Amino acid sequence: MTDNELIANLHRRMDQQDKMLLEIRDKMNAHVVESDQIRPALEELVTLWKGSKILLPIIAAATAMLWAVIVWAKENLK
Repeated sequence: MTDNELIANLHRRMDQQDKMLLEIRDKMNAHVVESDQIRPALEELVTLWKGSKILLPIIAAATAMLWAVIVWAKENLK
């Protein structure tokens, strides 16, 4: 290959890289816009999830207590 061909090949490859970088930049910009729109809903879901971590043991304890009362009533209120 001559020097001109090598230089032309390098220029072609750099042009392809530039196109790919522009596509990546566009995708990143779109992702940032989408994340700004989704962020409030996602934060609300995380808050609900954290609340459910507290609520589930309370519900489990209440269910166990209710079950114990039902079993006690069956045994003692005949």
